[in-house]
Amino acid sequence: MLNRFFSEVPFLRLILPFCLGILSGFATQLERNFLIVVLVFLLMIIGVDLILKISSKFSREWIYGIILQLILFVSGLIVVELRRSTPDYRDHLNGHNLIIADLVEFPEKKPNSYKAIARVRAVKNQGNWKQTGGRCLIYFRKDDNSRNLMPGDRIIFSSRFSEIPFNGNPYEFNYKKYMHRHGVFKQIFLETDGWEKIGENKGSPLLLAAVKMQNHLFQKYMEYGMKDDVLEVAGALTLGLREKLGDEIKQSYRVSGAVHILAISGLHVGILYMVLFYSLSFLKKTRYGKIVMVLVILCALWFFALLTGLSPSVLRASTMFSFVLIGQSLRRHSNVYNSLAISAFILLFINPTLISNVGFQLSYCAVLGIVILQPRLHNLMRSRLWLIDKISGLIAVSIAAQLAAFPLSLYYFHQFPVYFWLTNIIVIPFTTLILYSGFLFFVFSFQPLVAGFIGKVQALLINGMNVSVETIRDFPISIIDEVYISEAESVILYCIVIFTSLFLIRKKGAFFLPVLGSVLLLLSINLYQLYGELRQKSVVLYNINGVTAINFINGRTSYMVYDAGKKNMENQLNYYTENHMIASGINKAVMFSLAPVSKGRTVFHDNSLFLHNGFISYNNLHFFIYFDGFQGAFNDGKKVNVDYLIYSNPEGMNVSNLKKGIVFNELIISSMIPEWKVRLLKEECDRNNISCYRVRDDGPYIFGFEK
Repeated sequence: MLNRFFSEVPFLRLILPFCLGILSGFATQLERNFLIVVLVFLLMIIGVDLILKISSKFSREWIYGIILQLILFVSGLIVVELRRSTPDYRDHLNGHNLIIADLVEFPEKKPNSYKAIARVRAVKNQGNWKQTGGRCLIYFRKDDNSRNLMPGDRIIFSSRFSEIPFNGNPYEFNYKKYMHRHGVFKQIFLETDGWEKIGENKGSPLLLAAVKMQNHLFQKYMEYGMKDDVLEVAGALTLGLREKLGDEIKQSYRVSGAVHILAISGLHVGILYMVLFYSLSFLKKTRYGKIVMVLVILCALWFFALLTGLSPSVLRASTMFSFVLIGQSLRRHSNVYNSLAISAFILLFINPTLISNVGFQLSYCAVLGIVILQPRLHNLMRSRLWLIDKISGLIAVSIAAQLAAFPLSLYYFHQFPVYFWLTNIIVIPFTTLILYSGFLFFVFSFQPLVAGFIGKVQALLINGMNVSVETIRDFPISIIDEVYISEAESVILYCIVIFTSLFLIRKKGAFFLPVLGSVLLLLSINLYQLYGELRQKSVVLYNINGVTAINFINGRTSYMVYDAGKKNMENQLNYYTENHMIASGINKAVMFSLAPVSKGRTVFHDNSLFLHNGFISYNNLHFFIYFDGFQGAFNDGKKVNVDYLIYSNPEGMNVSNLKKGIVFNELIISSMIPEWKVRLLKEECDRNNISCYRVRDDGPYIFGFEK
């Protein structure tokens, strides 16, 4: 059965070794010329075999297959190396250089800045301009000039690039690695007078046309009375302007399981494709009807991609559905899996970094789930009543997509929306009507009377969808969050989904044993993890800029002691430590600011943690946190012995004076201390042979202790 499936889907057999080659390319770095020589050698073997038919004569066709797999594997390696070797501005940086760059996206609003990705066009090095490439991340100081920046604007600035930071805290999202895989390696913050706009409408004419179209329509939305949440959702849903969304509306859609609606992706392209495909099916009966139908749908798909700013997710989805359409319409016995494999192959060939893109992975998983499971699920819920049958079809689509994507969603986002099926019954019809009304609004945007009427209808639809989503958000247990699963557990979940589906579809008992085995394996892993969580004892001093945060974990309880000066940093602490708490199975978290403790209050917890005036004792480890409130805590003539002295006072005394009042084995300089003072303290420690650890440079400190 498996051999027959692969024979019907030949491109699936081709894409697997190609993907393996790409993954190996990112994990290793081989010489490009060597890989090209290997590829040419393998191609020569294939050529000789085709001419002499050696494998056919000796019934060794499998040799031909192995060589073909090796060619695709090496091709994946070469694609990665070619991407690495593209011209890059980093090769020309030498101190302070002048940089010319073009913005490639709308700046995203941040609390104190606007963030945008730019493509570097030229670098002035030693008096000469050098044409180059590569992308960088720019943060602009908030002002009138940066507020009005658009894609295609060309700017000039002096380079003071820095590395994209990664603090290295346990289970923290690696933003640096994420940006590197998207070809962005440096970042810079530009003050108001640190840059100048020197041009506009630079870059791809197609992208600029898309930007102008987006901006025109968004202005029209505002002109015809849309505002607040309605305007934000209209911009995100029909134009791909997700950066316009506010935090509250995003939270509502996230909790209700409809956040995917707000990001233009395969769902929106799929809705457009399905409606057009079935609406134009009557054309198949005419002589050239199939060709006309395919051309009309292709034009609509790619016009929608243009309308939404040619975002990567829409380009992926449009490419995917274009191949599905061509396969279904122009071949009598097309295979949708083959079409999906071809589209994925082309996309990965153009941009191999997509293989690690969450949107790419979720899109293909969801589409495969719909293709495989939706018809079977719908058959179980068929009704002779038209409306009930359509609702059951929507439920089947929602469940199929969610089943195929939820292991990945749990792995990446650690949450599961309980009422996703109900949300999708409501939002998918709304989304369909909003998308098509958006098309009509664009067509009649030059007619104020008609456009005004369409805009009001669209606003009513969006408002109705927002109210529905917010209502579902307030349902009890609307989301199961703080769920952590490992890569191995996500693979086991996929095994459960796949074999359960096969068991229900094929109705063969042979598929039940893998399901049972996978469930038992998953339960065993969870029980082992729970046993470890109940017995765990650990101490972590996090690397968070401007904060000293030390976490004492005892079983499934966490005690966070932090010093953030006069700032309220609890939200920032949660951002950097939340994944660690989830992965550690913490169900009780207590936070202590050192400010109240400095007033002389003593705190006891679990008979394991003792805090008093900056002194901390935990499981045979002894700490002293030195910050502003504790400068005189040990200046009474008596020396105190601790294992670790955590330096958390930006204006504090030098190490020699500290040693007069306290004896310690190691000095730890927290990330509260600015870089200039870290250097001074490190130099002093080196002169006095004092063991020193710099959290800002060396990463978070994970303490060991005797059990």
